[in-house]
Amino acid sequence: MSEYNKPPVVNPIPTAILVIFFGITLVEAFLFFDLGELIGKTGGAAERLLLIQNYGVPPKLANWMLGTGNLSIDNVFRFVAYPFVNLSSLSVVFASVLLLALGKMVGEVFSTLSVVLIWILSTILAAFFYSISATNGQILVGSYPGVYGFVGAYTFVSWIALRLAKNKNQSQAFSLIVALMSVQLLFSFLFGTGQLWIADFAGFVTGFTVSFFLSPGGIKEVISVFRN
Repeated sequence: MSEYNKPPVVNPIPTAILVIFFGITLVEAFLFFDLGELIGKTGGAAERLLLIQNYGVPPKLANWMLGTGNLSIDNVFRFVAYPFVNLSSLSVVFASVLLLALGKMVGEVFSTLSVVLIWILSTILAAFFYSISATNGQILVGSYPGVYGFVGAYTFVSWIALRLAKNKNQSQAFSLIVALMSVQLLFSFLFGTGQLWIADFAGFVTGFTVSFFLSPGGIKEVISVFRN
């Protein structure tokens, strides 16, 4: 577990993170600059609504898919496509900043394949749990569930590092998620952002959990840390 005690170094942002970032910003640029008009389609606002309807994950979709056995490509694709469609340009800015910062820190410990798997698993499982849990009619879109997956991985790394350092206050590793979820719930209460926090929290839990298996050395190395 020496990877968790490395001194800070200047490393480039992992290629996988840059690919995700450019995918998100490319879609937003298409909407922001109304590029849909160039191919004979409607303006940015209407295009965004169309993308939300076509690629977002509505509540109860997972229940319906499992109940009917309808696993069509169109429905399954929603679970991997929705993070590239955001509700607003401002949402993209905040998500991108967090993605680049957290992705860089996670990429300094995890392999490229692990980084990709954290993003994919966090986004898919976050959408699944949102779809079976949400009680309103709000369609899930946005990059935050995947970003929260990296929050989970970063929290895992911080937690292990504190444990290796024999720090008794290991709960401080969870200070970032506590702060972020507090702000999320506050915004939900004040501005009626709905139940999207369910997907964000599910993304965090997924990122944290899969880190036990995807971290350097895997689950065996984690167990050895707890034994020491």
